[in-house]
Amino acid sequence: MRLATAILVVLSLVASADQVQVPVNSDPIQRTDADWLVYDDGTAAWLTWGGVYRGVWFNTGSFVSGTNTALIEESEFWFFHHSMYPWDTSDVYIEIWDGDATQPLTQLDQTLVTAVHFAPVGTVYSTPVGAGGNFWVLANTEMSSGGWPAVLGDSTPGTHSFYSDDFVAWEPWGEMGDYLISVLATASGSSFEDITWGLLKATF
Repeated sequence: MRLATAILVVLSLVASADQVQVPVNSDPIQRTDADWLVYDDGTAAWLTWGGVYRGVWFNTGSFVSGTNTALIEESEFWFFHHSMYPWDTSDVYIEIWDGDATQPLTQLDQTLVTAVHFAPVGTVYSTPVGAGGNFWVLANTEMSSGGWPAVLGDSTPGTHSFYSDDFVAWEPWGEMGDYLISVLATASGSSFEDITWGLLKATF
């Protein structure tokens, strides 16, 4: 009974009308290819179903200074199916949009995928998706009645993960961290540097 009460207290502290998240305790995810653009630190700490749309704004200048275009070959998402919060669907749209730091503006690709629990869910683009130096990669959960499937995030405060219910107002996930969303991409025909934003976050 005490455990159930403690769980309810924790959930009440982390849940709100606009954003819902639950802590998770999982092993770090494995990424081995240095060409992946990554803002998270690779350690899953939260799952969230807040917002119909949840995505990461990428700026190629974070990885290679002076770049203003990207060719996106793959995208990767990490989802988590908590036994206390069952999904009403595993289907989710993975979308790529051009856009600046305020919001996505022009859709470049939409792919329907099936989310799985705590495993990489990838989209491989047979023709790389050309984007500007600022672009968004997001999960569109409009097929769900409650924001499912839940996406994973780290716990290091970040500036690149956002959520929205109406696709107009985008709120930063901010102090919670960054979603575990990444892309395999090249800029101006060159591979990205070995040091990623996620690695820098984990260092400090």
